[in-house]
Amino acid sequence: MRTSRLPDALVADTNVVLSAVIGGQSSRAFGDPSLPLVYGAAAVRQEILEWLPKLAEKRRLDLGLRLGLLQLLPIKWIEASEYVRHRSAAQERMRRRDVDDWPSVALARALAESRGVAIWTNDRDFEASGLETITTAQLLARLDRRTRL
Repeated sequence: MRTSRLPDALVADTNVVLSAVIGGQSSRAFGDPSLPLVYGAAAVRQEILEWLPKLAEKRRLDLGLRLGLLQLLPIKWIEASEYVRHRSAAQERMRRRDVDDWPSVALARALAESRGVAIWTNDRDFEASGLETITTAQLLARLDRRTRL
């Protein structure tokens, strides 16, 4: 399900956070003051911390600087205890694509109990979740429209 309005909250996937930390397109969205609240599953943060050293080395980036940028991103990291009640349903939804993505799906389901939420990702696997997804390009277009109003 996709709409032209922005959701109340976003659940950031690993790929958009890594993109922001290395200066990719998602860094533009994080810099926009009208960006909705962004949440991230603790497991995603851990995955980022595992991948970032390899990515920094491959791209010859200063790891310390990139770790600092990660800390500055306006993401509220949520511990598994806050969304684990949705684990089984999230794993079931993702089992045919990438079951390891269950934490983001479970977090989005937990947040959706009280607000409109979308998973911010450039990974098509999340379409299997049955939840709204938004790519960085779509998010930037919506933010640009909001700014022009």
